[in-house]
Amino acid sequence: MILPFPLLPMRRRPPSSTTAPSKNTRVHYDENAGVRAILDSLTDRERKFLSDENMPLRHYRAEKGHLEEAIRKIKCTLRWREEFGVDDITRCFDRKNHVHLPPEKQKELNRLAEIISRENETGKIYCRGYDKQGRAILYLTPGRENSTNEMDNMRHLVYHLERAIACTRRKSGRQKVCIVIGYEGFKLANAPPLSTTKHTLTILQGHYPERMFRAYICDPPFVFRTFWNIIRHFVDPTTLEKIAFCSGGEGQRLLERDFNVDTTERQAGGRKVLRPFDSKEFLYDTPFDYTFDEDIDCRSFEVAENLKD
Repeated sequence: MILPFPLLPMRRRPPSSTTAPSKNTRVHYDENAGVRAILDSLTDRERKFLSDENMPLRHYRAEKGHLEEAIRKIKCTLRWREEFGVDDITRCFDRKNHVHLPPEKQKELNRLAEIISRENETGKIYCRGYDKQGRAILYLTPGRENSTNEMDNMRHLVYHLERAIACTRRKSGRQKVCIVIGYEGFKLANAPPLSTTKHTLTILQGHYPERMFRAYICDPPFVFRTFWNIIRHFVDPTTLEKIAFCSGGEGQRLLERDFNVDTTERQAGGRKVLRPFDSKEFLYDTPFDYTFDEDIDCRSFEVAENLKD
């Protein structure tokens, strides 16, 4: 079989037994063999929707060597990427390349751009800066919620997840992103419906495995506890391990350890007042793989070892 992508260097692990490992057990498995088996299981059409060459490996690692489960879930994600129109979402603002498309496709992409522009007017989600290892920082500010349309909310989320991933890849060659959730102006009335929260978790946990390095929940207000006590039951244990609550001196020390706080926003422990977010500039004038207010000519980090997160 000729593989469509070069395989990554295999981690040194002893051969696994034929018994499927428990997801809660530390196991050893052959990543190259697992990736080959996953690729062998995909149809030509499914392979067209692979987001990148490392997608099979991320699913295999997320399932801790459960090959059958990794195959089932990657097939589910590939079907979702096609049906949800992820490729169209990521290119809807690239209008200079729309002119050669059929008129109906141009209209569809323009409609997506209008939806995401409307959702982004308040700056409730956007990418700005990087952590000290070159992972893009994706800021989420629930207090700026401006929409009750669940599907448009999800399109907006997916656009920014894909953009943060692209920024990280260009900047450092890494695979994961940082998420900062700031509760400036948050009221319980801003909390999304449970269906929207579950939809968000389904996308993050099911379709973007091994993509989140850490989520920093910064200075959550007292009313957040009620919301958290409801949603935490829908968060899988692996994701829970990556969530850090940042409050007080201990939270500030964590943020200073991971970020350059001279370049992060105040809600992420930043020391300086940064330029206000400009949605139109970010969406229409900034290259897709650059964060807001990033120097286009800045030098990237030395490309990191694949998946070194």
